[in-house]
Amino acid sequence: MLDVVVRAYNDMPLIGETLQGIRQQKTPCRILVMDNESSDGTTEVCKEIADQVINVPSGTYVPGVVLNQAMKATQSEFVVFLNSDCTPVDGDWLDPLVAGFDDDRVAAVFSRQRPRPDCRALFTKDTEDTFGDGSRQEKWKHCFSMASSAVRRSAWESLPFNENIQYSEDIDWTWTLRQQDYLIRYCPVSNVYHSHNYTLKQWFRRQYGEGKADAQIFDWTDWEQNWLRYSAMPLARQVLSDWKYAVKTKSPEAFFLAPFLRFSQMLGRRKGFLDGIDS
Repeated sequence: MLDVVVRAYNDMPLIGETLQGIRQQKTPCRILVMDNESSDGTTEVCKEIADQVINVPSGTYVPGVVLNQAMKATQSEFVVFLNSDCTPVDGDWLDPLVAGFDDDRVAAVFSRQRPRPDCRALFTKDTEDTFGDGSRQEKWKHCFSMASSAVRRSAWESLPFNENIQYSEDIDWTWTLRQQDYLIRYCPVSNVYHSHNYTLKQWFRRQYGEGKADAQIFDWTDWEQNWLRYSAMPLARQVLSDWKYAVKTKSPEAFFLAPFLRFSQMLGRRKGFLDGIDS
C-alpha cells in the first residue's frame, strides 16, 4: 500500500481538510503523521484520521532528520509527502503524482501549488510564478518543493536527506540527485492549495533561511555572488514585474507593497547568503 507522510505542527483547522483530502483519493493509502508536538488540537485530529502518528518532541525538529525518520517508518516503493497545510484540490491529486515515476531515473515528482482564496496579491503572484504550468521553471537553475511531492525509495536509499541544514533540505536533496543523473519532475495536474500571507518580518526570516541554503547547496562564480547580480538586479526586476502585475490585476495593494516586500526579500536573502558563504 502507498504511504503518505504528513508533517504537522499546530495547523488547525487545515489539518482536518488535508487528511480528509488524502482519504478521498482513488488510491488507498496509509497515512503517517509526523507531529511536532502540536498543542492546538492537531494531534487529536491526526489520531482520528491517520493510521499512525509519530511524535517529534518540541525543540527537536530538523527537516532532514524527520524526513529520514519517516522514510524508515514506511515501506512503499514510492513515498508521498504532504505538508499539513497543503490541501488536495480534488480526488485527482495522488494518482498523477505517482504516475510521474514512469522512468527508473525519476527520483522525485512534485505537485502544482495553488494560492488559497484569502492569499494576498503578491504572494498569489509568487505562487503562480513558481508553479503554474511549469514554463517558468524550465528557465531556472533548479526547482522543487517537498510540500506536495513523492520520492523513490531507492533514490533515498542511495542518498538520505541532509540532516545538517535547517532550510531547503528538499532543494539540496533533489539538486544532488540531479548531479547523479536522476530526473526531477513537475506534475501540474496534481494540485494542492498552499499559500501564506507573510508579514515583512516573517518574509525576511524565510528569505534569510533560503539565502543561506542557496550558498551551501550551489556553486557560485564571483559574478553570481556579486551584490549587483545576486541582490540588486533581482530586486529591480521583481519590483518592475510586481508593478506590471498590479496594473494588470488592478491591485493598488500590490503596487504599494511591492518595493517594501522585495526590499525585505533582498535584505534577508543577501544576509543569509553571506552567512552561508562564510560558514
